[in-house]
Amino acid sequence: MGEQQKFRDFRIKGIVSAPFTPFKSDGDVNYDLFPAYAKYLQDHHFQHAFVNGTLAEGMSQTIDERKETLEAWMKAADGKIGIIAHVGTNNLRDAKELARHAEKIGVEAIAALAPSFYKPKCEEDLVDYMAELAAAAPNTPFYYYCINFVTGIYLNSAKFLSLAKDRIPTLCGLKHSSRELTSAHSCNLVDKDRFQVLMGTDVQYITALSVKIEVPVTASYLGDIYFRLKSAYDKGDKNTADEIQETAQLINDIRGRYGGDIPVAKKMFSIVSGIDVGPVRMPMKDISKEKEEGLRKELLATGCW
Repeated sequence: MGEQQKFRDFRIKGIVSAPFTPFKSDGDVNYDLFPAYAKYLQDHHFQHAFVNGTLAEGMSQTIDERKETLEAWMKAADGKIGIIAHVGTNNLRDAKELARHAEKIGVEAIAALAPSFYKPKCEEDLVDYMAELAAAAPNTPFYYYCINFVTGIYLNSAKFLSLAKDRIPTLCGLKHSSRELTSAHSCNLVDKDRFQVLMGTDVQYITALSVKIEVPVTASYLGDIYFRLKSAYDKGDKNTADEIQETAQLINDIRGRYGGDIPVAKKMFSIVSGIDVGPVRMPMKDISKEKEEGLRKELLATGCW
């Protein structure tokens, strides 16, 4: 099989976790927790982990920490979970270094945000940047990571794919975490035989399924829920699938009532999993003990855990 065909045929299948990076009380990475975390993912219907992304606070870690965290995930996963390494940074040289490292240790795929301080001004500039980044890992499938409401980069992702298809041989699609479902659908239509859309806005999952976007990337506490949803959908049991999506929305609404941000989501995982993944890093702040108790009561009252 030729190299180009290998990348055209590559597909992520199943459910992808966006895991939180465990931190100790002093902010250091808690490497002791990775084996238990990886086992939890296996036991809760995750086939892959998207490491060092947004929920993982990858942009708050040093380059060395990101390498060590990725190595810890690879060791803990032990081939039972596919590891997708986010390698995006705010400068190209660090991103290329992370991409080379990820390929060297044998990750399943890499993905990258665009730099968000000095932003690409047009889709052509974005292609130029991602082409050079992806070339640092020429044997590894590459996904663009779009989350425009975080990065402030409101470019046309479908146009990016169209322009990049002949420039980035390893490009296999994108992780679409921006909120515009029409954009995700447009991306899915660019080249259905080559590009795959990974759905990062999981509360839209059942709608995404209707336009043949099948792989969700979700917080580690939602694996069972989306597994049951996809199973019901595949069986043609739309009523059950709708009910499960409503449950997922209810959980998302609970998160929203307590602030909706990463500190809340991280605490939610600690509550429902029993794995204390610790605090967030500054400038984010952990939620108060009072809010944590309220969050715990609401989550457990759903009966999902």
